[in-house]
Amino acid sequence: MPKNEIFINQLREKLSIVDVIGKKVTWDNKKTNINNGIYWACCPFHTEKTASFKVDQNKGLYYCFGCHEKGDTISFKMRNENIDFLTAIKNLSSEIGLKIPFDFGDRKNINGPRSKSYSKILEIQELALLYFTNCLRDNPSKKASLFMKNRISSEKIINIFKLGYATEKNKGIYELLLKKGFEQDIIIKSGLCAKNDRGDIYDRFRDRIIFPIYNTNNKVVGFGGRALNSSASAKYLNSPETEIFQKGKLLFNENNCQKDLKNKNLIVVEGYMDVIALSKVGLTNCVAPLGTAVTIDQINRIWRISKSPIFAFDGDNAGQKALDRLTYLVLPYISSENTIQACILPNNNDPDDLISKFGKKSILKLIDNPKPLLQILWDNVTKNIDISTPEKRVQLENKLNFILNQIKEKSLRYHYSQAFNKLKLDLFRSFEKHSNLQEINDVSEEKGYIFKSKNYKNNSLPNEHTKNTLIANTNDPNTVESRLQETAIILFLINQPSLFKKYANELNDIFFINKDIEEIFKFITNLNSYVSFKKTDIIDKLNENFGKDIYKKLYSTGQIKINPLFNKNVTFEEAEIGLNDVLNRKIARQYIDQELSEARENILKNEDETLTWRIDQANKFFNKTISGNNDKIYNDQNKLIDDLKSINDLIKDKIWIKKATKTNQK
Repeated sequence: MPKNEIFINQLREKLSIVDVIGKKVTWDNKKTNINNGIYWACCPFHTEKTASFKVDQNKGLYYCFGCHEKGDTISFKMRNENIDFLTAIKNLSSEIGLKIPFDFGDRKNINGPRSKSYSKILEIQELALLYFTNCLRDNPSKKASLFMKNRISSEKIINIFKLGYATEKNKGIYELLLKKGFEQDIIIKSGLCAKNDRGDIYDRFRDRIIFPIYNTNNKVVGFGGRALNSSASAKYLNSPETEIFQKGKLLFNENNCQKDLKNKNLIVVEGYMDVIALSKVGLTNCVAPLGTAVTIDQINRIWRISKSPIFAFDGDNAGQKALDRLTYLVLPYISSENTIQACILPNNNDPDDLISKFGKKSILKLIDNPKPLLQILWDNVTKNIDISTPEKRVQLENKLNFILNQIKEKSLRYHYSQAFNKLKLDLFRSFEKHSNLQEINDVSEEKGYIFKSKNYKNNSLPNEHTKNTLIANTNDPNTVESRLQETAIILFLINQPSLFKKYANELNDIFFINKDIEEIFKFITNLNSYVSFKKTDIIDKLNENFGKDIYKKLYSTGQIKINPLFNKNVTFEEAEIGLNDVLNRKIARQYIDQELSEARENILKNEDETLTWRIDQANKFFNKTISGNNDKIYNDQNKLIDDLKSINDLIKDKIWIKKATKTNQK
């Protein structure tokens, strides 16, 4: 036994896996059985509420039933602290005071000489590849020919991937290798053949389309096989683990995509056929794991090719779970240089399905607009979330803190923290905004108040005045009305770029509800902050950054396309009047929403029913402002603020009126 191996065994014997892991987790006292040496905790590698991380003190091993991470004390140290094998050995030795041999770490000493069978197994794989490709070319079954015609349909693809076919013979490859002079033991050790309980040797791959798998030296080290018979026990079958093939450390098509990457982001899909489907439409920068969940070894290989790979997993529950697991797997290893992105496929579609049904454009659209890791994590923790109570909000914050604690790079963790805080505050504000009116109406109905705004959900349809205004009132102001208003502002600024300077202050006060419109607003604002662009130049720049015909899409929004203020012949003065009108309405909604929010809080805290007056006055002012029935046009924001202050003054003076008072006195 090599010296290094002896030392590592000594280290394992002296280490307590419970002590090492116990520094990083909190044991679940209910599930843990100390007498049997079985310990349970919530997994340190992914988010969970119930302990599924098991540590067996007697065996010196751990296993998570949630994310399937497993290993011993050394692998835990490597995984948890994102360090290599040698560093983990040195750190653990230092912790228990075990002296490391002076020659420890010598590569030759660690790995030892390669076994005599290593080169023979490589040779066998090459012979097997030739055998499989010849079978596909010269002797394919009807099923194999039909599969290649319908699913591959390209001689070029067959040659690029060196696809093959394993016949239905039980001993086809075995007999070939015997004729070549290989012994039975080495044939079985190669993984191409196996021995059953009766002692009979048989080919592992039978009646399957064969996908060769290469290592970084472009040597065939194993195979994947896709069953042609629907009754096969496994649709896909890989070579077993051998001294040259470890499927958790290899990627399908890595050998091809490295040549063709050319600064593109690498695309990572789930299976062999997904890689081939993308390759058929020209997307050659693709790899896939070998039928298992992505491992950190594979992630590191991926990052050596691409710093920000795009994962395109299947659009089913299994695909979503695989993505969720992946995001938590990579968290301790991401940096300002290395991260991941993902595109979400439609329900129950993989890339192969998507291309077959909807063509190349469907997958390109998704790949060109991937979600960053931040958004993937946020969507995961807020899916079906309940934030109606302080306790529920704390639970959300705990999940976010767990994510942040996994990020090792200090500056990156800071920026993730800032981004999460902004998303969290936006979420809380959105929740409050949508719950405000319902709570007011509930309290009002309970106490006999009269408060019904026709500008919120479940209220009356727009009146004739609002139907004729630039931005019509609707049943859902937070979606339709706001989008129309914000789109109108964008179009006025594009059509008349000089309005940027004149209305700079008012534009700074606008809060955009629709994030896609806000992106466009920021873009055109940045354009005009450096130099004054013409309308045609702005449209060209928009098309470059947001897709072709973006201006036409904006113009076709709702009633905008029929409004005369957006005609080509509209003068600067007419456009200015239109923009001024929309800005006043937009700002009015923002300030009135704030008033209603404050009034709601007062109602919930104050049992005095005379608060009706404040709600009634705010409601009338709100409807008057957005109805287009104003007695005067607000030419600047200050006049609007003055009117709002007048309402506040009346509220402070507590001039309360309850409509039922006179009746009650009688």
